[in-house]
Amino acid sequence: MKSWLSRLVNPTVTSQLSNRAEESFTDLPLASERSNQAAVPNRQELIVQLQQSCQKQLELLRFALKLKTAALLWVGPESSQLSLYTCSSGSINLNYGPYPLGIGMTGILKEQAEFRLAPVRDNSPAIPYYPSNKGIGSFIAMRLLIPGNDGYRGDSLGILCADREITTGWSKAEHNLVAMTAEQLISNIQMTRQMLDSDRKRHAYHRALDGVRKLNTSLGLNSTFAATAEAIHSVVPADFLAISLAEGEQHRVAYAEGEKSALLAEQSFPLEQGVVGQVLKYSRTLPENADYRGTLPVFSEAHLFADYRSLMIVPLRREEGPAIGALIVAARQIEAFSQTCRQILELVATQVAIKIDLANLHEQINRMATIDTLTGIANRRAYQRGFEAMFDRAKRRSSALYLILCDIDHFKKINDSFGHPAGDQVLRQVAKQFNQVVRAIDLAARTGGEEFAILLEGTDKKGAWMVAERLRKLIEGLEMKFLGKRVAVTISLGIAAFPQDANTMEKLVSCADRALYQAKASGRNRSVHWNKSS
Repeated sequence: MKSWLSRLVNPTVTSQLSNRAEESFTDLPLASERSNQAAVPNRQELIVQLQQSCQKQLELLRFALKLKTAALLWVGPESSQLSLYTCSSGSINLNYGPYPLGIGMTGILKEQAEFRLAPVRDNSPAIPYYPSNKGIGSFIAMRLLIPGNDGYRGDSLGILCADREITTGWSKAEHNLVAMTAEQLISNIQMTRQMLDSDRKRHAYHRALDGVRKLNTSLGLNSTFAATAEAIHSVVPADFLAISLAEGEQHRVAYAEGEKSALLAEQSFPLEQGVVGQVLKYSRTLPENADYRGTLPVFSEAHLFADYRSLMIVPLRREEGPAIGALIVAARQIEAFSQTCRQILELVATQVAIKIDLANLHEQINRMATIDTLTGIANRRAYQRGFEAMFDRAKRRSSALYLILCDIDHFKKINDSFGHPAGDQVLRQVAKQFNQVVRAIDLAARTGGEEFAILLEGTDKKGAWMVAERLRKLIEGLEMKFLGKRVAVTISLGIAAFPQDANTMEKLVSCADRALYQAKASGRNRSVHWNKSS
């Protein structure tokens, strides 16, 4: 035997609603979710449970008041239409919508919280879910206003409708029962929202922690920036992301991706300009509600993000001291960043600040391992590694690689006459001239004492000779004085090429070294290219 509840429900209506359960309107009371909130694994299950719970409430109300139909209509905060979310009805002739908002019986609820009508006449305002008012004697409707919270934008609106065939008015007890059902529906919806929001926050924090774990595996600045971007994108829907680092009275955009990133990368801006500067000065997250209208300068007056509607700029703070930089995220969507997003970003920003400090230290250590501390150019270790890499590349490409070995003339005499501090100054000045003649793809290094080397890719004999001669003349033109005496500084250079002069690294070094010896033997302050016949 079927239960009284199963006998009450019209099987045709229930079947039609079940068939429509897969359609998008099924989650109408939850449809005002912030779209940046990533779905949780059990979201669909909770949505189905909510709809079933609401339908049971309507079935109970229909049975208790002998209604023809009890229906829950819903409209989202940005919608102009109502839809039938769920219902219990003895009619098979229902219009499931959507219906224009603000007309018929429900239109009256724009001005008041509830509406009752008895008797209902054929020319009375239309009941939206019926083709006509025929056969309906009395009608009641109440607004269900669900306030927004951290997970939901603004307010979303539901309307509880009940109708019956009898024309008598609604008694106080009947009215109270409808009101209690409305309260229970609101409670069910709010509870489901809270469950979804709780799950979503938990998943968001898990994603953030996963991102932080990846961040902790990074070493250099570039890998730190990339790991930061990955962590941010796993939590918030950012269309633009940047990291700007404080440098005295300015900040420099060290990393940027998204629209306008090419205009901003490696650009510096005064702290007095833009919201980013304010965040760095006062070490606080701005704007307060992450709302943006495209009018305030983010970096400077020249960089207005007119198309963005959500903005969050979070200071990168150590445990103590001022902010070392700022994390900038922006989205075109309105209200894209919830309070939970802000909390997570501030958590991530703390870790990013620590990692940037560590990355700077790591790069400083790396630099100390590869840079000659006296002259500031590559040291012997970097030269050996670079030589091997460039030689292998030249072999693979069947291209030329030129080696220039250099030696400061009479350097020992300078040390003996004026002391080692004078010799150190000579080394520093000579090294500066190397930076003026080498390209980004070349390598200049101090290989020991007064000895230097240059490796040149992508050039020919004439090009290598021009580099050597230009360097020689620059050093010859140095004006240096010690103890009131002008000291001439010159350099001798030996040039050799792979594969023209040698087919191994050892032979290439030997050829360049012999050419250097030839330069010194023939009077110094000159460049000599290795020649087999010499």
